[in-house]
Parts: sequence; structure tokens; C-alpha cells
Amino acid sequence: MIKELLKEQQPVVYTTLKHALELDKLAHAYMFSGPAGTMKKEAAYLLAQSLVCSTHGFACECCDTCKRIAANEFADLKYIDGTTTSIKKEDIVKLQKEFNKTGLETTGKKIYILDHAENATRDALNSLLKFLEEPTNDMTAILIVEQMDRVLPTIISRCQNIPFTAPGFFSCYQEVRAEIAELDAYLLSHILHQKQSILEAVESEDYQHAVYVFKGMLERYQKSCYQALLFLQLEGFPAKQKKYGKQALQYVLDMLLLFFKECMKKESACQDMWYKKQLETMQQKDMDIIKIMQILMRGKDMLLRSVNLQMLIDQLLYEMKEVTR
Repeated sequence: MIKELLKEQQPVVYTTLKHALELDKLAHAYMFSGPAGTMKKEAAYLLAQSLVCSTHGFACECCDTCKRIAANEFADLKYIDGTTTSIKKEDIVKLQKEFNKTGLETTGKKIYILDHAENATRDALNSLLKFLEEPTNDMTAILIVEQMDRVLPTIISRCQNIPFTAPGFFSCYQEVRAEIAELDAYLLSHILHQKQSILEAVESEDYQHAVYVFKGMLERYQKSCYQALLFLQLEGFPAKQKKYGKQALQYVLDMLLLFFKECMKKESACQDMWYKKQLETMQQKDMDIIKIMQILMRGKDMLLRSVNLQMLIDQLLYEMKEVTR
């Protein structure tokens, strides 16, 4: 049951939503904010179920209505995914038109979930703002956000923010390292923060390719920036091969940020021998690590927008080459 898992992993969130549901003091718009892997999406669907389920308080998660919501088959629930592509103005306009019509379900509730709402374009956010400014009793908005600084303050002010906290890195790392390889456990515990998300990600093609790219880039970058650039262009994310996209590149950038951060700190808890050797070798190079990290962070920000991956990769490598002597 999602509600039991939520109670265990996010007790403050669980208690906040439980009281609101039981006392019927629900907001018209919620913002579930926090790092990746912290049950924000699962909680959004649980709240959506709870708004229409006949069970008082949290949903039963077992009835036909709950099952249809979980399967995205509930007619008056709209889910807009901004995890891999930006949310456009047209998406919000379409949502408004659909919700202005009479609901198709007997519950009388209309619910929309915007996943990674910070990835919406400026026009989309402005359209969303107008939607939030005119709430109706039958409509509930749930915005899932990882980076609140990229959301309009006026939108934040119109939502009840429910912060999700990441479990401690070390406890998560210790929990998963017994089940997966040391390097995978270390990298993913920093990126995803939650055991189930880690176990799912480690088997994905995007993650496996990202590790291959991460290792190949570091090994070549230490010898020559040009070799690293050639590797990324020909084997990492070649222009003619669209199999791996934003998710894989995001993993790569997260891994590189962690690596250079630990390179600067000159310490790491990772016990993987390859990783430790790369840190030792990189620390001997003459480079501006702070600037490299700034470049990688800008790359992550650009990746959240609609950009050409090859152009972004070329730009990242060019900028990194300029700060490596």
C-alpha cells in the first residue's frame, strides 16, 4: 500500500495529508516539492485517489475507482508529464478546455497533476497561473516540483507547499549496497535517495549507458579533452542514434557533478577501486574544478529545457576544455 510506504518514508507529508482529508480542509492546489526519489508522484496519485474514493481519509487503493486512477484510466484525472520534455502552453490550454466541460465521472471531482512543473515554458506557467487564480470547488491541482526556484513565485503562493525530504545518503547507501554493485549503489544513492527507485533505475538501459559514458569520459578526459569529446560524439550520444536521450545524459551530469565535488573535497566514501583511482588521478591535474562544476550545473539546467542534445554536449565539452590546462 502506498499510504503505508508514505507513512514510513515521509511521516510529515503523511500526517499533513491525513489531517486535511479527515477534517475536509483541502486546498485547491498543492505543490509537492523535494528531490528525486522521494515519493512525490506516488503521493500525488494517492491524494487523487483519496479525493474520489468512498473511504474516509486516505483512499482504500483497492476499489475500482482507485485502480482506474492508478492506471490513468479515470476520465476526470489529467496527468501532464514534464520529466523528459517541457510542458507547453498548448498543454495547459488543452487542459483548461477539457476541464471547462462537464465532468464525465460521477464523483464530481476534477484533478490534474503536473509532473516536473518547473519544466513548463514561461507561457505555460503564465497560462497555469490564470487557471490557479480562478479555482473551483470541484477542481484540484497537484504540481510535482524538484526545483522550486524555477517556478513563478506567484504560482508558489497559490499552492499549499508540501515538502518531501530525502532520506540520509548514508542509510540509503548502506541499504542498497548489499543488493547491487558498489559503484551503482554509491552513485544512485546520491542521485535518487530512495531504495525502490534505485533498484528500478539500476536495471534501466538509460542508467547502464550513463555509467558506460561516465567511465569512458573520465578515462579519456584525463588524457585529452579532445578524446573525451570524440567519445561522447561517436559512442555516448551520437547524432544519428536516438536511443539514449535526456534521462541518460542527466544521469551522466549528476555523476560528473558528484565526482568533481569529491575531487575538490579530496574525500569520498565510495569503496569502488576504479572510482577511487579516477579521483586520485584527476586531483593531480591542473584544472579549475569550481568552473567545471558550474558548467555541469548550467548543463543540467539547459537539459530541463527543449535543447538539442548534440549541441549541448558539444558546448559542455568545449567549455570544460577551456578551463582544463
